[in-house]
Amino acid sequence: MSTCKTVVLAVIFALYTGISRGQCPAKCNCNGTVVICRGEQLSTIPLPLPDATSL
Repeated sequence: MSTCKTVVLAVIFALYTGISRGQCPAKCNCNGTVVICRGEQLSTIPLPLPDATSL
């Protein structure tokens, strides 16, 4: 799955389930509303996501 799709799915999942806790997922870099999990070959959606993350 592409990095962009992974990030978008993670954001949608967190917003839908209300799991967002204000932390950056392991293996990802977070900057404001941007979560980048590039080149990590993720098989699941990385959680938790920062509270400010938006679509």
